[in-house]
Amino acid sequence: MSELFLIVLARAVHVMAGVAWAGAMFVMAVVVVPLASRHAEQGAGRWLGMVVQRAGQLSGISAMLTVLSGIYLFAVLHAHDDSASGLVLKAGAVAAVVSMVLGIVVGRRTGMELVRLEAENPTDAAATAARAARLATLRSRAKLSTRLTAALLGFAVLSMAVFRYATALV
Repeated sequence: MSELFLIVLARAVHVMAGVAWAGAMFVMAVVVVPLASRHAEQGAGRWLGMVVQRAGQLSGISAMLTVLSGIYLFAVLHAHDDSASGLVLKAGAVAAVVSMVLGIVVGRRTGMELVRLEAENPTDAAATAARAARLATLRSRAKLSTRLTAALLGFAVLSMAVFRYATALV
């Protein structure tokens, strides 16, 4: 395989996986997580938890493919680029990696615990109150981590879109 073929393949994977990752996170941050928080008491939390779980799997796979292909592309095409364009690209790459780590460390754990707690049905009042308090905390954490992840991805997407033009602006 030629190096050009690998670059084209990596770029295709990078763009397609990045679109899936960012798109899933934007929908989660703007639609799913706020609905889950707002309507959880009416029973929407369990159903939306399943949506979040599935979208989380898509996001995780897409994030890994995006970051791995991005690392390859950066190493081959921009390894020693210290221009304004290179700095913008590096800033976007850092934002994407931080977003992925945040999603895995905070978002995934929070989502898994939310799904588990939504399925529980405690029988005594103390357990019910403790569960409700924990659910509220987890929903708040899920909302915050999803918004931060989406914001970081938004910055990364914008950085990737404009990095070629940064040198012209300086």
